[in-house]
Amino acid sequence: MTQGVPFGLRNDGVYIDADDATRGKSCDCTCPSCGIALIARQGDVNASHFAHDSKGASKEEIEACKYSFYVSVRYMLKQLLQGTGLLMLPPLEIDHHGQKHVITKSFLITVEPKNITLDIYEQDIMFDLIFTVSGRKLCLYISHPGRPAPIYNNLSRDQHTAVLGLDLIPFSKIFNEFYKLKSAQTLLREWLETSIKGKHWIYNPRRNAWFEHQQAKAPAVQEQQQQQVLVQTKTTRDRIKEQIAKMDRLNVVAIYRCVFCQLDFEGSALLNYCPKCNDHLSVKRKSEIAAQTPPKGKYRYR
Repeated sequence: MTQGVPFGLRNDGVYIDADDATRGKSCDCTCPSCGIALIARQGDVNASHFAHDSKGASKEEIEACKYSFYVSVRYMLKQLLQGTGLLMLPPLEIDHHGQKHVITKSFLITVEPKNITLDIYEQDIMFDLIFTVSGRKLCLYISHPGRPAPIYNNLSRDQHTAVLGLDLIPFSKIFNEFYKLKSAQTLLREWLETSIKGKHWIYNPRRNAWFEHQQAKAPAVQEQQQQQVLVQTKTTRDRIKEQIAKMDRLNVVAIYRCVFCQLDFEGSALLNYCPKCNDHLSVKRKSEIAAQTPPKGKYRYR
């Protein structure tokens, strides 16, 4: 319902939802974008919304106010945040060497109204809101068609200030899908407090801190990787030595006996053939002691 204005500026300076306004011209509201008087339209078929009063301005002036939806949402958003201090922050993710690292998960913050400032400059940029918590600042800039995000300079030098961008285009899609089910103010509040769509970190000092930490531990990581390679190499060498030792044990010279002919002889192979019977099935190792000079009259077989 982008043809309508969801929020109007009442004559007492408060932004209100069309649902909460008095019907018709009696709403005493003006457009937050152009200042033209609004008419509150409420009905059972179409969702409640504001429309420009055609008698209060020319057709050209009304048509020129093409960003009234976004501007009214931006002002209501600031009013809601100033009152509740509730905002769901998106996760801080870093893509490093093709791998995604989640530095912080999304979470809901609560800031006391006294620590919220509207329309204030920080580093030569006019931010919509600035939250101050424990000496640290969270600057919010709301962007939408007709109001692009500014160019940020020197942000990396500030370790106590983060900048969060709020893009209203994703909210406009949510609004167009659900405006018949919920009021505009309810949808906006839910988006602020439960959704991360359209919210992105423009600058977060934790990102720099993470990279600095990675650089600091890089030598240690490299040394650890080298140690792992050495351990793997050592393990391979140990296996080879074990295999050689095992083969040596299998090839130890011992005294064997043929159970058929009772002949004792020396052997060093795994399968020992009886020199007399020429068969290995009847041969058993008699002793694993080191080979000695066999008794006189005994055969010696290698």
